[in-house]
Amino acid sequence: MSDQTTSRTITFRFPFTLPGMTEPHAPGTFEVITDEEQLDVMWDARRSSTRVMLVYPGRIEAFPVRASDLEEAIALDRQGKA
Repeated sequence: MSDQTTSRTITFRFPFTLPGMTEPHAPGTFEVITDEEQLDVMWDARRSSTRVMLVYPGRIEAFPVRASDLEEAIALDRQGKA
């Protein structure tokens, strides 16, 4: 089995929300970490989890998010929509 972690940065130019947020988050540049875990089955199968490292005054929170929800939020930001 092989597990893999990848990291990338994203920049939101406008306040944004992701499912599970109670209020919009301030714009900025954030690290996105994706873990892929190979499952122990007879065929090639992986489980993926993605989290955004959100920065708040005095703390950083690893906020879990579906990759599709994150990509949708990025697309809305590019369009200038929250």
